[in-house]
Order: sequence, then C-alpha cells, then structure tokens
Amino acid sequence: MKRTAVILLLICLAVPSFSQVKTGGSGLYGGLAYSLVFFTNSDVTNVYPSFDFRKNSLKSEVNPYLGYQPTKSIAFEFSPGLMYSNSNAEKGFYYSAPGTTSERYYYYPRNAFLLTLPINVKVKLFPFAQKFVSLADGIFISAAGGPMMIREEYDNEIYYNENMQSLKEFKTVNNTTWTGNFQISAGFTSQSILSYGIEIGYRFVPLSVDKKYPLISSVAGNFNSVILSLKIGYSF
Repeated sequence: MKRTAVILLLICLAVPSFSQVKTGGSGLYGGLAYSLVFFTNSDVTNVYPSFDFRKNSLKSEVNPYLGYQPTKSIAFEFSPGLMYSNSNAEKGFYYSAPGTTSERYYYYPRNAFLLTLPINVKVKLFPFAQKFVSLADGIFISAAGGPMMIREEYDNEIYYNENMQSLKEFKTVNNTTWTGNFQISAGFTSQSILSYGIEIGYRFVPLSVDKKYPLISSVAGNFNSVILSLKIGYSF
C-alpha cells in the first residue's frame, strides 16, 4: 500500500507538465485511486485505528474506476474498492450474546483482520464546466452508492472485565456481512488525456446491531468514514 501511494504521488507531481487540453473524444476514461480511510465511529477506531504505528500501517483502499463522460457537465463511473488491514486493537469492547445478557464479557481483539469491498456506481457533476477549457472545468461534486462486503476475523482474548487481569478464554471468530454504502464527495480532476486528481468524501455504511458475533461489525451502529483519495487516469 505504501509503495502504491509513493508511485501515485510521483505521477501526480509529474503530470502537470502535460497539456491540459483533452484531445480524446470517446468520453471513456479509466484509472486508479489510492485512498486513505479514517473511520469516524469510535467503536470501530478502537479496533481499527487509522494509524497503527505498532504495525507501521495505514487504513487505505485501492479503487480502480471506469467511466463515461458524455458532456463536460456530467460523468458516470463504476468504482469498486478494496481495503485490507491487519492490526492490533487499541481497546476492546463488551459483548453479550443474544438471549444471554447476564454473560457479559470484555473482548480484546488480537490480529484484527479486516477486508472491505464496496461496489459503487458514481455520478459526477462539474458545475463550473465552460465552453472553453479552464482550470475550473475539473472541479466536481459526486454521489455514489452500492453494496459493500465487510469481512472480519479476530483472535479474541475474553476477560471478565476491562481491567484485563483475569483471562476467561481465547477464541478466534470470523464473519462476512453485506450491507449498503452511500458516499458524497467533492474534488478536482485535470481535463487532460493523462489526468490526475484529488477527492475528499464521506462514506455512510449503516450496520444492524444484531450482536450475533463478537465482532465490531455486529456491535457498532455504522462503519462510516472520511476518505481522501489521490487519482491518476487516462482518457480514451
């Protein structure tokens, strides 16, 4: 992930030397984005901190995309994403299985594995698109949505309370859940054949608090996050 980020940054710095005039005429384009993900739900960040210095890792996502821009004012994209993370939790959480409210224990995840796969369709609007090419042509706002897979696996240390002085048992738990996601964002993309861009957005990922599993996706109310993306692309 780090190597990908460095490559994208170098390309973004180099691309401005290219002409800003887009000569491709098909309206088709594609590319790759590298995104930093910052969860906003404290229950989720306790298990998946955005910056895990102990494992020298960031929460990041890779997003290939393929789009069609019929006019200068609007574009449509297919934009899936993939995040893989393996970290140690900063804090655990209390959990009691449904129907057993008296058996409430403190779960502390070790080697918390997370895999997410949002499969989104995006609409982009360019409110400042001009008849002639200008820098403002690349400013956009967008909305995206679709299904999202969340896969988790923990090595849970189970304690009687959060003091973590008496270990009850050790248990590995995993589960895959599907939910929906919706994202709003704004950004800039250069209007050139070889393009670069930046985008910042907020992703809404609602979850049902069913407590079927001692996993944060079964306990937290959402997986919402702020997403900051660097992009490179090519217009056909």
